Amino acid sequence: MLFGDSSGLPHSIISSILSSGFAVYLAAINSGNYVIHDLVVETGFLCPKCRTADCAKYHGTWYRKIIRDLCSGEVFNRVPILRVLFCDGSTKSLHPAELWRGKATITSTLEASSIAAKEGFEEALQWVILSGGGDEVISERTLRRWLKRAVAQISIASAVLNFSSEPKEPASEKLENFLTQLRYRDLLTLRRHWGFSLLDLSPSEKLTNTIKCPKPGFHNPRPAQNPPSEILPRGTKSFPSRRGPPIGE
Repeated sequence: MLFGDSSGLPHSIISSILSSGFAVYLAAINSGNYVIHDLVVETGFLCPKCRTADCAKYHGTWYRKIIRDLCSGEVFNRVPILRVLFCDGSTKSLHPAELWRGKATITSTLEASSIAAKEGFEEALQWVILSGGGDEVISERTLRRWLKRAVAQISIASAVLNFSSEPKEPASEKLENFLTQLRYRDLLTLRRHWGFSLLDLSPSEKLTNTIKCPKPGFHNPRPAQNPPSEILPRGTKSFPSRRGPPIGE
């Protein structure tokens, strides 16, 4: 794998649960071996009111149905996501570093995109299929969409994380260089900086896509094909007729 180590810095298991792989994260969350305050500090979230993480309290748990690791073929079902409540009434979800809105882990998605950019989509698809034990977990269309999104986001992410990058580098080299420097903790930094994960669409992009592709039933209303008759003063003789003469006349 091109991806670096878990954090790049020495951390205890309690304070680096979110910035570890899914195996460590699930083991800690399912066993209860965590402290809410430490998890909130790790994400970098602060209460808007008291500007600290001391007031954060457990608020609930929701679950992601399925997450895949495209590199190993491992599948994680019902991934628990903790929510916390701050003293001003606002809430936050404590997402692990690898999680995004897609159904695969961030790092394995980036690695599949890197192979697609360097060796072609067919090679990347075969690599994913072999890792998954022969099952086709993603389509070529999906992989192309992920690659396009990854290349667009990596240039901005490199500037945020102070990674060295050349603007004229090919997409394959950009992806590979980014992956060799990336750490799980960097993924949390990007989520805190942007408000969304590395591969998620930004709010402005979502708005643009909504405008370009309106949903059925939300189009602009069409003008009436049979407009209402003109309102005339009382006493005016009129011969309202909205239909033409009978056929044959």
